[in-house]
Amino acid sequence: MTLSTGWKDTMKAGLTDKRWDEYDELIKTQVADYAKRFKALENKVDWKIIKAMVWTESGGITSAQWKARAMQIGNSGDPALAVLKEAQEGSDLVMSTEFKLALKTESIEKPSLNIKAGMAYLYTKMVKTLFQSVLDTKDSKTYDYTVVAGDSLDKISKKVGTTIDELRASNPGKTSIIRAGQILKYRKAAIIRVITGWREFTIETIADAYNGGGDSAYAEKLTYITTELFPKLVR
Repeated sequence: MTLSTGWKDTMKAGLTDKRWDEYDELIKTQVADYAKRFKALENKVDWKIIKAMVWTESGGITSAQWKARAMQIGNSGDPALAVLKEAQEGSDLVMSTEFKLALKTESIEKPSLNIKAGMAYLYTKMVKTLFQSVLDTKDSKTYDYTVVAGDSLDKISKKVGTTIDELRASNPGKTSIIRAGQILKYRKAAIIRVITGWREFTIETIADAYNGGGDSAYAEKLTYITTELFPKLVR
């Protein structure tokens, strides 16, 4: 797809106008914070791609969105804000405690919060998670349970506050068939969502995960800004 001359001219205005750098430090700080909290991301996220996202999403400093919904979070039909507020898709694992509080107390119209929300949604879409059986770190005690008639591993796990996986792990070879009177060992455990990795933060994966096809030229726009414009910035 060929980008329109009008759009290119709008973005080119940022070449010599340092006001287009207004959110640079915010973006850098957020990228550094994610890298600090998730060591696997250290030196893996180019903050300039997110800067390009802000330029693309807002339309630049002449747009009203530059000082409001700079990343379009909260727009009608956009799923991001609900995902974050309702802690869906693993976003609760991605968001910092500070941002969770800000999301409850500050306006999404505030550009700094909107950018933080956009980044939180981006990281949520890039994280890989699975639901796994996880032991209770506050209770290391091993318990005994005596099976009663009508029990199943599912019923037992719910009854005593553990998981089927933990019952199987603590009773190797003894859970394929259970009988009344049988004693099973277990530790307290729960099925929770955990982070298993991250998608690579390339323009292509970001465009696919964050934009989701809403703008078929999204990747092309980010590429144009990062490769054609950013190297030519005059500051």
